[in-house]
Amino acid sequence: MQETPRYIRNYESVVSAFGCWPSFHDSPVLVFEHDGDGITLALHAWEMTSQKDAKGYFVLHKHHVIRFAFRGVTKADLARFIPQNILFELVFSPSADFDATGKFTVALDSAMGSDLCGSFTANFGEVTAVLPCDERGQIA
Repeated sequence: MQETPRYIRNYESVVSAFGCWPSFHDSPVLVFEHDGDGITLALHAWEMTSQKDAKGYFVLHKHHVIRFAFRGVTKADLARFIPQNILFELVFSPSADFDATGKFTVALDSAMGSDLCGSFTANFGEVTAVLPCDERGQIA
C-alpha cells in the first residue's frame, strides 16, 4: 500500500471515498492539461474486491473520478506521456522529501508501455474533486 501524500491538500476526501490512498492501478486518464507551471489531472479510480463475477473477472466497486490540480510545476518529463493513457500507478514522493524541500514528485507510470510514462515536480497539489461515477467513469 502506498503512503498517503498528506502534503496534497484535501487528500482526506480520497481516503474517505476508498478507506485508504489508492494506487490508481489501471486508472484511465480522463483529463490531462499542462499549462505553464500548472497541471490538471482527472482519473477514474475504483477498488478491486476479491470477489469474482460470473465471467471470472474481479468485482470493482467504489468508482470515483478524482480531480487533481498541481502548481509550481518544474522538472516536467512529459514529452512522451499521452493524455489518453491508462496508469499502472500514480506515485507520489514520500512526505519526508516534501518536508525537506517543499516540493514533491509525481510519477505517472503508464500501463500502456514504459515509453508513455511521465513525471513532474511541484510545490503545491490539491484534490479538487472526488465524484462518484459509474463503471465507465461517467459522473451521475
